[in-house]
Amino acid sequence: MKNFGGEMTFGLSTGESIVVRGAAEIMPSNINIEGNANQDGSIYRTAEPTGYRANLTFEDMDADDWGRLMRASGFNVTMNETFNGAQHLWTEAAFVGQPSINRVNGEVSGVSLIARAYRKI
Repeated sequence: MKNFGGEMTFGLSTGESIVVRGAAEIMPSNINIEGNANQDGSIYRTAEPTGYRANLTFEDMDADDWGRLMRASGFNVTMNETFNGAQHLWTEAAFVGQPSINRVNGEVSGVSLIARAYRKI
């Protein structure tokens, strides 16, 4: 039986830990393939390199942390799923997007991760 969900820890190679809140959506491929059809009914595909990505929601941190983290790049990221033992590794990563903080519940959205490499073990 497979297990999903449960506790997750998220840490950067800089030694910082960030609290993940809500769903973590991982894109385990670094390419986006689209398909379409020609007027004669034949089909074709186009490919666009995307980098390895993850959409994450975090808990807010100290006042200057988001500005500093958004400017940082080239760090490695480890996310551990405690309940099922899965580990996700991103290499040469950076945050993209624009952080948006909900002051009612402290949730930070609008931040994604992009990396040169991804591996799940």
